Amino acid sequence: MRQAFGLGLLIFTAIGVVLAQQQPYQPTPTERQVIQVKAVELASRVSTLRKGSADQRLLADVEIHHKAAEWILRYPEEFYRADYVKHTLDSLDIGLERAAELARGKHPWTSRKGRLARGYRSRIDGSVQPYALLIPDSYDGSRPMRLDVILHGRNSRLTEAWFIATHTSGEPLPAAQNYIQLEVFGRLNNAYRWAGETDVWEAIAAVERDYKIDPDRIVLRGFSMGGAGAFHMGLHHPSRWAAVEAGAGFTDTIRYAGLPNLPEYQRQALRIYDADDYALNAFNVPLVGYGGDDDPQILAANNVRQQLMREGFHFEPDGLNWTTKDLRAVFLSAPRTPHRFNPDSKAESNAFMDPIVKKGRVVPDHIRFVTYTLRYADSFWVEVEGLGKHYERAEVDARRNKEGSLVRSVTVKTRNITMFALRDLGAATKIEVDGQAVQFPPGLTAMPARVLFAKDADRWRAVNTFDSPGHRGLRKKPGLQGPIDDAFREGFLCARPTGQPAQPAVHAYAVDAAARFEREHAKWLRGDPPFKTDADVNEQDIQNNHLVLFGDPQSNLILKRIQDQLPIQWTREAIRVGGKTYDAKQHVLTLIYPNPLNPERYVVVNSGHTFHEAEFRGTNALLFPRLGDYAILRIQDGQEPEVVEAGFFDENWQLPTSP
Repeated sequence: MRQAFGLGLLIFTAIGVVLAQQQPYQPTPTERQVIQVKAVELASRVSTLRKGSADQRLLADVEIHHKAAEWILRYPEEFYRADYVKHTLDSLDIGLERAAELARGKHPWTSRKGRLARGYRSRIDGSVQPYALLIPDSYDGSRPMRLDVILHGRNSRLTEAWFIATHTSGEPLPAAQNYIQLEVFGRLNNAYRWAGETDVWEAIAAVERDYKIDPDRIVLRGFSMGGAGAFHMGLHHPSRWAAVEAGAGFTDTIRYAGLPNLPEYQRQALRIYDADDYALNAFNVPLVGYGGDDDPQILAANNVRQQLMREGFHFEPDGLNWTTKDLRAVFLSAPRTPHRFNPDSKAESNAFMDPIVKKGRVVPDHIRFVTYTLRYADSFWVEVEGLGKHYERAEVDARRNKEGSLVRSVTVKTRNITMFALRDLGAATKIEVDGQAVQFPPGLTAMPARVLFAKDADRWRAVNTFDSPGHRGLRKKPGLQGPIDDAFREGFLCARPTGQPAQPAVHAYAVDAAARFEREHAKWLRGDPPFKTDADVNEQDIQNNHLVLFGDPQSNLILKRIQDQLPIQWTREAIRVGGKTYDAKQHVLTLIYPNPLNPERYVVVNSGHTFHEAEFRGTNALLFPRLGDYAILRIQDGQEPEVVEAGFFDENWQLPTSP
């Protein structure tokens, strides 16, 4: 199978449309100088605070204002309008004020009400990222408060300075608002995928650290691209939310982005993020879907509702809305409404959600959960630990059977699952899985807090560890299941080669790939990827990070150390993939694999994200994996490399029998 690696697709849709850009504003020399002078001053104060006794977590609240200036000076095309100069200067002034206060041991903004911007340092790349808060007057820290997490829509003119400016000014909060509102930056416009998804979790964690939040009353809301994100994060993580409201957006890549002819390994990867595949998880999370009657993006909500109907749930039309008694779900629409949230529908959504949220998230005794990947593997007290086939539908239907308030037995039905765990089983003495009574390990005198179940030769049994017969050795598991792009949602470190390369063309490709990743991650994901030379990578780096190695086994010292432990052999002369051989002069290997030096972290070879600038500029639906777990690329002078083979490793991180 041959496929051009850089698809370069530009899909013109209501979310991802690439508008005819007006010329950006050109700051005057005086304006640029004023920004630079203040940025230098703030950088100096940050440096002093970092070396001193200042709380390093609070320092991020200062650093976001320097970053707002640094990034817009780095990318001057982001001065989209003249007022972006004011946004930048205003942000710098706030940063300078906070730096002065922090130097005095003060941080009054942490107790401020109303609108404010704060920041955190990301575990992904060490960058500081902003988030915004609306703190109601009623918050006093004496009792846990509801938190509404807001995912913004696509904004082709979004910058840190604009984000901070628009969330530190505006109308006062409504007097009746009795919850904290978190506005997520999301590392720009990526539909809350990859690093954008991690940004949501890190922003929530930052808020929970500094404010008293009720974990059972966290609401997820989004519209447009934010609606796509809310469908995605709500249905992939059903146990995290008290309720989810998703308006417009997209839930299906092939139809939305118009990509009917993808190779099979790319079609499989769509099952990571396509939210309608996960519709069944609405069984355990209250859901509002919305789309205006004149909005093409009503298709997102329709996709999810129609899939729920295929799952066997009954919906009745109520005007333009759809209601059901089978689930805590409603799908709303509004007449003659284009791409916006109609106020009447918003009121209906609030009327549906508010009593549910007031009651709070409830841990259910009956869980129905579907997934296609171990990246999304848990729902309340059920944790999926192994799949028969990745990117194929896997299900758990689990019931805790009670007498009064005590759990007495548990019944589980599975599909395409080889290992799972159950938690919080209480006084249960009987476990039945797929019709089999499960025997517990000898010597077990009391039900542990967490019980692991493994399937061996079609028989289920409880096991003490993951190292059970049939499951020993390297295997895919949650957070270590690929594909290549998965490495860049957690902490990673890139290693440049210092050795003598075997093939000049391959070395040139590796150097270019590293530079491309560095450039694209900074611009589109708002953080500089951390780099070292291969010789400078130390044991702590190996233990704490996914390693991203550029070069070949001769030029990259770390790749040379681990090459014999990878499932694909790469010598000076050839790359061998199963029974196939590729000339090493013209081909380069990319892959993701558990790092042989630390199997709890990935090693990635010769790749950053497998989508690129054209996809970042286009619709967010294009940000899906292009190469799976591994690929062989044929190098072509002056052209994008050609994919000659690509696919996924099996559940034991080995080449499949039939690539």
